[in-house]
Amino acid sequence: MANYKNITVTFPTGETIVLQTAEELLRRTDWTQLPDSGLTPDCVALFKTYRASIRTIRKTNPAKPTWPDSPTEEWL
Repeated sequence: MANYKNITVTFPTGETIVLQTAEELLRRTDWTQLPDSGLTPDCVALFKTYRASIRTIRKTNPAKPTWPDSPTEEWL
């Protein structure tokens, strides 16, 4: 299994900043969905769920987001 970076971000407030943060989190985890990422299928699935949660924030509640926890080694 490949190593991956733990995604840690201090989340700002304000709808515009929240949307920008969501975009940054998605950008930072794009690599996890590539077929040659080196991650296990279970780990890829965790990141897929994490990314879906971020997309939901963008669409439904950017004013008061509840940020999901990023996948970490302890989840694997």
